[in-house]
Amino acid sequence: MMTNFLKRIINDERGQALPIALALLVLGGLTIVPSLNYAATGLNSGRTIQEGMEGLYAADAGVENALWCLENGVSPVEQLSETINQVEVAIQTEDRGTYTLSFGELVQAGVHGEYLSVHGEIVWDGGAGAYKYTITVTWQPNSGVTVIHLEEVGARLPVGYSYQSGSAAVFADNLSIGEPDETLDAYGAYLLKWEFEPPLPSVSESDSVQKQAFYITGEGSLEGDYTWVIANREDIGEVGEITGTLYIITATATNPATSEVTAEIVADVVLDEGTLYIIAWQVLK
Repeated sequence: MMTNFLKRIINDERGQALPIALALLVLGGLTIVPSLNYAATGLNSGRTIQEGMEGLYAADAGVENALWCLENGVSPVEQLSETINQVEVAIQTEDRGTYTLSFGELVQAGVHGEYLSVHGEIVWDGGAGAYKYTITVTWQPNSGVTVIHLEEVGARLPVGYSYQSGSAAVFADNLSIGEPDETLDAYGAYLLKWEFEPPLPSVSESDSVQKQAFYITGEGSLEGDYTWVIANREDIGEVGEITGTLYIITATATNPATSEVTAEIVADVVLDEGTLYIIAWQVLK
């Protein structure tokens, strides 16, 4: 009976397909145009992202080229000789002078930084079940200054390691047996520093070496640490284990067809006796 009813409805149709077809046509027109626009927007976005990534790789190559030149004593070029990913790469290398790393910051080194040296050493101590970290501050014979008083010593620990509470007091010959000030840097590494009160400890011709030892515990790579010292004399100031010429490298990738900048990278590096230390790496675009 239901079948007969449906057949009767179909047999009774008189031009009803045309309005339905027109309605579907209108509905299709309303949906197809936005869909095409959406697809076009997606394609353009994908193209923009791809161009940005290609520019980023090209700018990265520019920074790497400048780093290689500095490390090998070659003057950095101002532009890569060939295009990379169909973009041109301009390189600017700016010499900012002598800087040192102190408490997580780059500070301008004093004019007589060679009057002192500072060095950090990490050695496993099986008896203590921890790593012994030793900061060694040494008076230099060519300083021409008999006594140099110290205001502060400090160290950046490897990421994943921390100071063992009370361990500085274990070493009676330390510059300080007190607890350090502790701060975490942006990379999750602990920065330790001991600030001294008068009478300030010193290094001199007759007592040329002072040390600050303590224990650290943790796990992971033992790389990435450095030490520093601040002298009481203003012309010496901060002396760091990483002290050298600060270069600001800017690599800019440009599409030659449109003159559009597709990527820009800025790197801060310190060149210390042939060794490069990358202090910061920023992607500006």
